[in-house]
Amino acid sequence: MSRIELKHIDKFYGTNHVLRDINLVIEDGDFMTLLGPSGCGKTTTLRVVSGLEKPQNGIMTIDGVEMINADDAYYAEPSKRGLNLVFQSYALWPHMTVYNNIAFGLKIQKMDTFSSTLTELSSSAT
Repeated sequence: MSRIELKHIDKFYGTNHVLRDINLVIEDGDFMTLLGPSGCGKTTTLRVVSGLEKPQNGIMTIDGVEMINADDAYYAEPSKRGLNLVFQSYALWPHMTVYNNIAFGLKIQKMDTFSSTLTELSSSAT
């Protein structure tokens, strides 16, 4: 993982101010959890970080590289961020196994070496 920094992030849905002046730093190697009640902005924060939502205000960097600059209307595409997101539903593709869901992303990223390692681990576990 890389250092992720959010500075003064605001996200609105209509007049509903969902994320209010969010400032957050996740250092390389940190294990981080977003915890809170339903509707407090956990998923919206993750969607902003991953590039699935565009905040109205703020800046986000990954390893010092600007991914979001709302003032300049700059939003790096999700595929350019080097991140992965697992959605809240029980599976990304419900017709695939856990292994196939993980392997699919690795194949798309052309990480066949890691994919073959995953195959070996899967075989030895059974």
